[in-house]
Amino acid sequence: MGLRRSCVECTVRSAHCFCSLDMDALRQLDKLGTQVTFSERETVLTEGSLPEQVCVVCKGALKLTTSSRDGRLLLLRIAGPGDVLGLASVLKGTPYEATVEAIDECEVRVIPRADFLKFMEDFSSVGFNSAETVAREYGSAVLSARRLALSGSAAAKLASVLLDWARMSAGVHGAAASAKGGIEVALRFRMPLTHEELGSMAGISRETTTRVLSKLKSEGLLEIEGQRMVLLSPEKMERTYC
Repeated sequence: MGLRRSCVECTVRSAHCFCSLDMDALRQLDKLGTQVTFSERETVLTEGSLPEQVCVVCKGALKLTTSSRDGRLLLLRIAGPGDVLGLASVLKGTPYEATVEAIDECEVRVIPRADFLKFMEDFSSVGFNSAETVAREYGSAVLSARRLALSGSAAAKLASVLLDWARMSAGVHGAAASAKGGIEVALRFRMPLTHEELGSMAGISRETTTRVLSKLKSEGLLEIEGQRMVLLSPEKMERTYC
């Protein structure tokens, strides 16, 4: 159990996160649920289990995966502070559609389903933010499906993942947002995944992931500094591969 964070005083909130609520709703959110610390690789939610709670991420990064009947895993997306997990299943009353696992140490506010639904009834802003959150999850699923089904090459699939992740981390959207005053801006972001996990997200093998990363580096499009990646020319990467 970690220290309880104040939703009212939190500095993570932005226009695109679940916690961008009005002050009255934030004060109520402060009173809900339990603050839980999850260690690296610890499971937060399990695919197929009953939707007994939603989890609002306060700190850290988590990966969402779904599995096939033969045990193969597909990495759907990465969640971070301000994201809410398990929301669609809680609203529909159906089992969780993905397993959520902490990539590093995370702090999560765990809210029982009944309490969250009452929270939505009491505050219209919560319902609006919940709808926005589900819409973003749908958009992410469409991007993943398009990448897997329509990208013409392994390089295109991986470049698409890196561009989406970099722009999400930078809080920008689209190619035009990665340039200021007509000058292209490099995008820096943390990449905590292994090559196997990154390949799973792109729908390619670990070996292919390693080969494509080396290709992007040799073309001057990518730098790797430990767990940090830098897209040196996002627009050129998009024009070339996407």
